[in-house]
Amino acid sequence: MLTVADVLALPVLAAGGPRVRTGQDRLDVPVRWVHVTEQVDVAGLLGGGELLLTTGMGWADADFDAEGYTASLVEAGVVAVVVELTEHLGRVPPDLVRAARAAQLPLVELHRVVRFVEVTEQVHGRLLHEQYDRLRFAERVHATFASLGLVGTRVEEVLDRAAGLLGGPVVLEDLAHRVVAHVAQPVGTAELLVDWSRRSRRGPETQGWVVVPAGAPGQRWGRLVAPGPHAAPDPLLVLDRAAEALTVVRLLSGGPADDEDLARRAHDDLVRDLLRARRDDEPALRQRLRALGLSPRTGFAAAAVVGAERPAVSAALARTRSAGLTGMVGRTEGTGEVVGVLLVGAPRVVTAALDRLATALPEGATLGTAEPVADLHATREGFAEARHVAEVAAASPHRTPGRVHRTADLGVRGLLWRLRGDARLTAFAEAQLAPLFETPDDLALLTDHLQVNGSMTRLAERLHLSRPATYGRVDRLARRLGRDLEDPEVRLGLHLALLSLPGPAPRDA
Repeated sequence: MLTVADVLALPVLAAGGPRVRTGQDRLDVPVRWVHVTEQVDVAGLLGGGELLLTTGMGWADADFDAEGYTASLVEAGVVAVVVELTEHLGRVPPDLVRAARAAQLPLVELHRVVRFVEVTEQVHGRLLHEQYDRLRFAERVHATFASLGLVGTRVEEVLDRAAGLLGGPVVLEDLAHRVVAHVAQPVGTAELLVDWSRRSRRGPETQGWVVVPAGAPGQRWGRLVAPGPHAAPDPLLVLDRAAEALTVVRLLSGGPADDEDLARRAHDDLVRDLLRARRDDEPALRQRLRALGLSPRTGFAAAAVVGAERPAVSAALARTRSAGLTGMVGRTEGTGEVVGVLLVGAPRVVTAALDRLATALPEGATLGTAEPVADLHATREGFAEARHVAEVAAASPHRTPGRVHRTADLGVRGLLWRLRGDARLTAFAEAQLAPLFETPDDLALLTDHLQVNGSMTRLAERLHLSRPATYGRVDRLARRLGRDLEDPEVRLGLHLALLSLPGPAPRDA
């Protein structure tokens, strides 16, 4: 809206050589209307928000009560008084200047003649035009959010709509001032989120931010912030409607949001972006991590868990009191969810944290990790490696509960897992084992034979058979295969074929 300063800057008033005598720090107050009057007792005709134009007739009278006049204007809501000095009033009475200064009422004197009618025409024209623009903008805001199909709507969609209306960035934060979601354009994520928590706690009014609470009254769970710059005529209206939409979205998605739900959403978004991060994204990623309450100054380790649901992994991480977060990095047919874990800290710190996490996970869960890295964007490759390690380790019959698995632990099984989609490997396995696919017992016998490295004594014990009976079975198996099972290279080829079979690993293989 037009402010007192805006009105004084209009060419028609600027031509009068305005001099601000008092209330210099109140020139940013909005002007609702301009009123021309020569009455001393004018307060009863005003509704508040007016800028008065006058030539000060009556101010020079002996019985003029400057303090009472000023008090009545302030009580009526007058935002400024502009007086044109004439031959009838050569200067503003000093007692009126003192009274206006004490009341912090802007008092402006004009030293050249101004056509008041032109001032009112220009100001009122602009005010009416702005009101019309605000009405049209309000209709646009209503239509924008009404067009959202709130069932299945994502938080990011609501923020995108709000940012489009604002013409500037918008941030959703939780009650601890951690950024849950944001749209940064046009300023960029790194610039928008730098030192966010401290700036947010400092107070929005001191920074020109617009803030509205998110959530139903009595159940607040966050805040929507428009830190600017924004070009919208009514940013508060935009944030109000966006907050209402977010509240409905949360209710339709299964109930009101809480801190845990908001944190999970923010962590998922960050991990998802880490999975496709580039070197150029590093500054923005670090600011996002800081905005979530984690320090990005030391280092990072990407880990993955299979065989446990996300809430259980998050709870285990919380019990270890380690700096980090969890997020989904994929799903597999055999193990279900693959939960990513980002640990933050120096290498020795995250190594210790991984050991604690491995023992805190539920029974049946498998933890794989990549080596710590110094750059956050490098966890993109780390998560891929950690997921591979966790999946291979989970499929291994030698998996050790409560252990942290790394690439070096996988051996040849890790290599074959990476090549499992290669048609040449499939053809190799088929050629090696083709005679046994119709006889599952022979396939199991070959697995047992290779597992004991060809030792007939250990194989007999495993099968609960006599040594002669065991020799007989192995001889029949060798004839069916057409191979010499005493040849180490033959055994190696057969073992590789068994390990590369699709589906669950063979028993004890």
